[in-house]
Amino acid sequence: MSKLTFAGLASLFIGVLLIAFQTIGGLVSSGGDLVWKNLTLLDVIGKTHFSWIDGMSEGTIQNIVQYIVTMQLYLLLFCVGILFLILGRLTSKL
Repeated sequence: MSKLTFAGLASLFIGVLLIAFQTIGGLVSSGGDLVWKNLTLLDVIGKTHFSWIDGMSEGTIQNIVQYIVTMQLYLLLFCVGILFLILGRLTSKL
């Protein structure tokens, strides 16, 4: 198993764990009703670390970076995991 494959599987596993903990936390805090809180990179790292995005010139790259930073964290982990799995498969020796 290559390093990229391991990183992809780890990212997918962390994404599944994140969904499980968010579901359990939502059920426990609301007394049985599922309350989902969107968790993004901005919530985890902090908005001050991403202030450089506002300084970028308006354009497609700023929109893409803003979308990645504000997308749900489990979805970002799934996408990164799939990307690593594909890259690991492409770079592995047959």
